[in-house]
Amino acid sequence: MKFRKSQVLIFGVLVLALAGAMFALDTSVKYALRQERVAAARTVEVGFRRGLAETFGNLNDAAKLSYTIDPDDADNLELFQKSVRKLMEDNEHVAYAAYFKEDTLNYIYPEDRFGALAGKNMADFAYSVTLAKFAKVPVVEGPSSLFGEEMDVFLFLQPIYLGADYIGEIVVAMDSGYVLSALGLKELEDGNYDYELWRLDFLGQTKTVISTSDPSVDYSDAVKHEFSLPATWNISIMPKGGWITQAEHALIDAAFFTLGLVLFLLGMLLCSTIRLRGRLQVEKYTNADSGLATMEGFFYFVNKRLTKEPDSKLCVLELQLGNFRRFTKNMEREELVMFLMRFRQSVLDCFPEDTVATRLSDDSFLLAIFTDGQDPGRMISEFVLQLHWKRRLDDQKIFITPRYCTVTYPKDGSDARSLVEAAAKEFGKI
Repeated sequence: MKFRKSQVLIFGVLVLALAGAMFALDTSVKYALRQERVAAARTVEVGFRRGLAETFGNLNDAAKLSYTIDPDDADNLELFQKSVRKLMEDNEHVAYAAYFKEDTLNYIYPEDRFGALAGKNMADFAYSVTLAKFAKVPVVEGPSSLFGEEMDVFLFLQPIYLGADYIGEIVVAMDSGYVLSALGLKELEDGNYDYELWRLDFLGQTKTVISTSDPSVDYSDAVKHEFSLPATWNISIMPKGGWITQAEHALIDAAFFTLGLVLFLLGMLLCSTIRLRGRLQVEKYTNADSGLATMEGFFYFVNKRLTKEPDSKLCVLELQLGNFRRFTKNMEREELVMFLMRFRQSVLDCFPEDTVATRLSDDSFLLAIFTDGQDPGRMISEFVLQLHWKRRLDDQKIFITPRYCTVTYPKDGSDARSLVEAAAKEFGKI
């Protein structure tokens, strides 16, 4: 029973170890796949980042128009107005271009749509218009509504300074759809990536999503790039379906479950083969009538145990069943086999299950008892009591009268044969 429990425990530990190994491999493969895709996404992000800087530079017509304003003669707008008209004629995506002289809107084109705004103070416009003045750097803001119209625009703002003195500001409003298309976001989608382009306001408090391929995607663990215009802008990129799709999760899990199952079945097959070989070996060294080991088997099993565990506590019992020949006189073979099986059952009942027993002759037996720290004397006494068999033959009662002696390892012998010889000598003294 104890051996059986040990087998179940070992089996459970091995199953848990196999499951743990498969889980670790499953996790490692997913991690490696994720890292590979993160690296690929970072490469895409680097390329996008470089293209982004170039795109904003090309789109910033306000910076180009600033060269038409002479800081020493800021009232002379002839070249500026000519350049603005050409810009609007060539680029229908430009909604308007304006010039603030200091804080006053000095000129805006097209005048037929927005001329009424001329003369207004910068403070009358959205806060974003004043950003370039205070930031003292080019600013991109948006998307925002075009003076209350349904059109959304991005504002490109270019401040003009003469040394430390603020001269004015150029504003170019550009259709938001055109700007977003120029950023290359569609190329990200075509490359099987989801993205979210968002920005914080100039104070860093409010997040505004400018464009996204899929609003339902969680971009918390996406590859991110932050850039300043000078408000903080961010682009978040990740593969469509996530770093590992649900189908891939299922496929990898199924693959390692199958691998684990195959290894488990192979292990079970191996264990069954080993057990079968063990049973065949036991059968090879077992007497069919008595169920006890043959003499060859006795030597084999005892020496195998002593070789494997040289510190074993072993007691060899030689036993003779007195009157056994008279007891079995005229006994049918089936009845004799029954008594031999009864003898074997007594061995199983009284001694540890790794005890090896063999039949020396009709009435003599040898038992190798591996005591494992137990008292062999008590077990032997109980065993011998069970062997006082009786039988009525020719109206007479015949009794079995057991006699025995014991020798121990390594005191009386170092292997099975020397212990058997020592037991024979000791029995001869009885």
